Amino acid sequence: MRLLNKIWILSLLSTLIVQSSFAEDSMEGLVEDTKSDLLIVVGGGLAGAVLGLSTLSFVEEPKDHTRNILVGASIGVIAGVAYVAFSQANKSRDAIYGTPEEAVIRDTKSFDTSRRLSWHKDNLRDLATSSQLTPYQLNFSFNY
Repeated sequence: MRLLNKIWILSLLSTLIVQSSFAEDSMEGLVEDTKSDLLIVVGGGLAGAVLGLSTLSFVEEPKDHTRNILVGASIGVIAGVAYVAFSQANKSRDAIYGTPEEAVIRDTKSFDTSRRLSWHKDNLRDLATSSQLTPYQLNFSFNY
């Protein structure tokens, strides 16, 4: 089992090394992000395993509670994946909308309810006066 784990880790590391050596200039950022994300997840797993290992000193029979190491490692990996997912979501948002420093600050008070109603009224008036009617439009007029 240990040999299989060592082979898996060596193949993963060699894959990362090969990817980074053959990466084009445009792909270097992606490779670096992938490496840092993987490091965060593995680091979270190791930190959780160390915390799980530290709990063994507080019990009378440590060999009966070695499961704490695996539980700690799994919680650390889950926390690392959650952090990476959150940071990638923020990077995607920044790529779409721009960073807060780059984006124009949208002041919601500048388009308050009265201005929105005025905007809709103007647009409806323009629509009503336009001669471009489709067969799907129906007009009703109620006179009191």
